[in-house]
Amino acid sequence: MALYPLLFQPVVKPKVWGSETWALSGYGDDLSVVSNGFLADNSIAEVLEIYMDELVGEHVYSRFGNTFPLLFKFIDAQDDLSIQVHPDDLQAARLGMQGKAEMWYVTGATSEASLVMGFARDTSEEEVRRRLDDDSIMDILQVVPVRKGDVAYIPAGTVHALRRGTQVAEIQQTSDLTFRLYDYHRPGLDGRLRPLHIDESMAVLNFGGLKEPLADYKPQSGTPVTLVRDPHFVTSLLCLDRPVSRDYAVLDSFVVYMCTEGEVAVQCIGSDVPEVVVSAGQTLLVPASLPDVRLRPATGSAVLLEVTVP
Repeated sequence: MALYPLLFQPVVKPKVWGSETWALSGYGDDLSVVSNGFLADNSIAEVLEIYMDELVGEHVYSRFGNTFPLLFKFIDAQDDLSIQVHPDDLQAARLGMQGKAEMWYVTGATSEASLVMGFARDTSEEEVRRRLDDDSIMDILQVVPVRKGDVAYIPAGTVHALRRGTQVAEIQQTSDLTFRLYDYHRPGLDGRLRPLHIDESMAVLNFGGLKEPLADYKPQSGTPVTLVRDPHFVTSLLCLDRPVSRDYAVLDSFVVYMCTEGEVAVQCIGSDVPEVVVSAGQTLLVPASLPDVRLRPATGSAVLLEVTVP
């Protein structure tokens, strides 16, 4: 049977700082399960094994095989997350794992919401170790106030953290490899201090000051605006107040829509596949075999993050 746009059952993970919802995941045992159509109750891994390049595109399949290459989350930070850093692909390969580049799109923020994004100035391993020892590490980190719609790109090596009062949509490589640099001497859900990864962090940290912590963009009604272009993913913003057609034939990639506001009806042109509706907080995968798509806001207006693999 022909493929169609796929919705997934969300998996909510309680955290000491709040919660994160894995909206679409092919990582480890946390495999997303289809919630609509004849493929319902099949995992993303099972669908990929059967449909291969029809699902993800020839280029993507030749690059990643039966591993779904991206991980999508909605995160609600009710308290500060640990100060952390991720390795790149080469560094992670030494551990037999995948690197992790990611981005955040702020979907909600209190008046005091902020992010930790990089060092406020150039520093050194010696200074970072000293400030970890005397609990003054926050003095050299860049704390950036944020509001709804702000975008942070976090390439591997960038020290970062979500802070309380911030909700984000997160797009990242399929990896859960995180080095925890500092955690406020805070116990985890089991009452024990969570482990730190000081030496591992030092090996991958970018010690230079980060001059542009947030992406600079202007939303445009009905026109996609590129937010982040990474070797592993390209994310654009679609603000819809009228129907819009999108042709992805030249991309040779699947498309994922993360709906952050409103509700959007997705119709595959030239196909008898039924229209699928994606609502705020949901994530929809459009297979590479369905490259011609019409998006219709079903609630007056809506906002989508559009994600592809370059």
